[in-house]
Amino acid sequence: MKFNECVEKVSTFTDLKRFANEYVIDYKRLSFDELKAAVIKTAPQFSNEDNVRSVIRSIELNQDRNIRILFNIYIRNVLLNCDDFMESVRVVEDKIIAYEQDIVDTANEFSLNEEVDNIELYKYVVEAAWEENNDISVDEQNLINKIKDKLGISEKHHQILEAQIGKFPTIGNLLHAKDDISTVRRYFQNKGLIISVRDTNNVDYDVIPEEIATVLRKLFNIDIKESSYATLIESKYVKSKTYLIDMLTKAKVMVPKYPKSAQLKELAMKNLTAHQLLGGFSAFDGLDKKTLSEWCSTLGLIAYGTKPELINRIVEYYDNIKQIQCTEEDERELLYHFYEELASRKLGELRQQGVINKDLECEHKFELATNYIFEKIFKIKPLIMSGTEHPDGILSFNDKLIMWDNKSKETDVSLAEHIKQFDRYIKNSTKPVSVFMVIGPSFTADSQKECAKYAMSNDTIILLITASELKELAENWAKAHTTDKEPLPLGVFKQNGRFNPDLVLL
Repeated sequence: MKFNECVEKVSTFTDLKRFANEYVIDYKRLSFDELKAAVIKTAPQFSNEDNVRSVIRSIELNQDRNIRILFNIYIRNVLLNCDDFMESVRVVEDKIIAYEQDIVDTANEFSLNEEVDNIELYKYVVEAAWEENNDISVDEQNLINKIKDKLGISEKHHQILEAQIGKFPTIGNLLHAKDDISTVRRYFQNKGLIISVRDTNNVDYDVIPEEIATVLRKLFNIDIKESSYATLIESKYVKSKTYLIDMLTKAKVMVPKYPKSAQLKELAMKNLTAHQLLGGFSAFDGLDKKTLSEWCSTLGLIAYGTKPELINRIVEYYDNIKQIQCTEEDERELLYHFYEELASRKLGELRQQGVINKDLECEHKFELATNYIFEKIFKIKPLIMSGTEHPDGILSFNDKLIMWDNKSKETDVSLAEHIKQFDRYIKNSTKPVSVFMVIGPSFTADSQKECAKYAMSNDTIILLITASELKELAENWAKAHTTDKEPLPLGVFKQNGRFNPDLVLL
């Protein structure tokens, strides 16, 4: 989310004041609207590289160890790995606690001596620092950070080491409580790194504005989300053992004598950026230009340009893949997330997100997603249909039927082009059809007139509803009926012509 959009969607006046604290002068005297304008005016200061570097330095050497510990987890491991660098406050807290628990569990199962060079020396330094007052001072932390970087110890290995000596995430390996995380959240807001925004359902999100996230990624040497990297590294162009060993060797990473494929991929993701994996460390490293061009072509990307340009396109493509969490019991949930894209046939994006493999799948998956909406959200099971000459869906409506047909198109749907087909479905029905719904991305201006024309000579009315309108109705219905299993009253679809959401009472 862009900086200005974050400011416009900020959760509360208090949250905005915290965010303004670092760079806006006399922010306490300004009204809500005045403060929004002032923050937007000072936007370049929030994303200035020197300013962000200074903020990071102040956090890494903060007197409060909770702030130091949570910074890397909160910002680097969680938010910078979220889609659009944002996640709900509740989920962020759960992810932080899960990360800490994973480090503690790993510390009990994992021997650093077998994998990390210089770890015995580093362990001696860390344990010596902890001896005095059972704490790490700012000066000691500064020295540890420098030695860690000099010895090539990763932050995660440092965390595992501290957990093994009973000091991570807090003394006694106790996890941070959600109140601790809330306190640190306010501090990061005060430093101009995180802003809290609120959506239309009054859910609060932690967001790193895109402009600030770009700078943080540069300073942390991150070029892709972890989930996206995991997808990229499965590509046939880079996943071979020979290629991975070659790139890791050139990066001076110690490789096991008889490595498994999974080990090599994990080592690559830990030690190489995506750009380094594809391009190596010199003009002659990595994939050649012909292979990169072929890879771009398979992804539907521009396949010409310089080697760095081709690599940038590939990394950006994978980095933009969304992380959609679906239940195992119904794969249609994924299709529902991309309902509007299926309706408007955004084929490139659908292939990128793994929703379709072939263009021909788009129409069918649009139909499956519509079935999911009626069955799982509206709690109305569509009827089983026989034969081939039938609409995409049929619902029982008292002693009549409601039919629908999906039209996945890149342009407006013209009812006139399909009315004969729909008329056949209606006339061949064994029961009267009360409403025939046409679901598409959008409709031509004359389609509404076609609805009126058809209704004048038939007992069936035709409803034109866009995919975005149907999805919004589904989301509003789900929000209003979180605890009950009441089905949607199908009478809401008894509208002739274009759908009017103002006529729907949930």
